[in-house]
Amino acid sequence: MSAYIVDKAHINAMVQFGLIGGSCNALSWWHNDDRQYLNRETDDHVGQMLLDTNVQSVCYRYPDDSMASLPGRIDAEWLLPFKAYPILNTPTPLDIFAMVSCYEYQSCEHPEWETSEAKVFCDALRARAIRRLPGYDKAIRDWTPENDGNRGARLVRMI
Repeated sequence: MSAYIVDKAHINAMVQFGLIGGSCNALSWWHNDDRQYLNRETDDHVGQMLLDTNVQSVCYRYPDDSMASLPGRIDAEWLLPFKAYPILNTPTPLDIFAMVSCYEYQSCEHPEWETSEAKVFCDALRARAIRRLPGYDKAIRDWTPENDGNRGARLVRMI
């Protein structure tokens, strides 16, 4: 399995999508029994945490490489601190599914991945993307026999 350090723009887009909804609907997740929040005060920290986890994974995968020669952008921009910034084009929920999957694939090489804050953040971001799918707010939450339009056939099969 290969791994590379994703572009900071990739991480920033994930962070910016997580900020949708503002402070009244802040993205949150639990890690080590502490509730974490994504907001304008924590966005740099969260982005840096995601970047650090990705770098940790790639370093684990390629232990003989120097930091400057790890797979990723050739300018090694990951060596600079992460700074969140507003974006003009907000990713769609489907974009987020693909971006989170890519990020997880690049960041899961190290043994601590399963218990990492980055993994829990990705789970929370994915859940937010699900709730933002078009039509989700109108979807049937509790499927009943009346919803399938064939109640009689269902009863016959059960007997």
